Amino acid sequence: MKTRTPSAGRRMIVSAKKALAWVNGKPHRSVIHVPHEIDVARIRKKVGMSQSEFAEQYGFSFRTVQQWEQGRAIPSGAARAYLLVIDREPEAVRRALVNY
Repeated sequence: MKTRTPSAGRRMIVSAKKALAWVNGKPHRSVIHVPHEIDVARIRKKVGMSQSEFAEQYGFSFRTVQQWEQGRAIPSGAARAYLLVIDREPEAVRRALVNY
């Protein structure tokens, strides 16, 4: 028996229901994608900081930021995820870290 592929409208309704459940704090199964490559220099420049300021603000060593930007080292999975959050929500990260 052949299974029917849901219509675009049905898929949109299902997606909207999942989004509403997420907003309301219900558990959800979502796929999280952390990119394999991340442009640290672009992120740093986007927040308008020097390498030393960026390192100090976000808890990296100056040398690590240099190594990443020069391509001599690659951020780990956790560091890539953190950098992605800094890229997308730098003020939220700053607020979270300001009292620590």
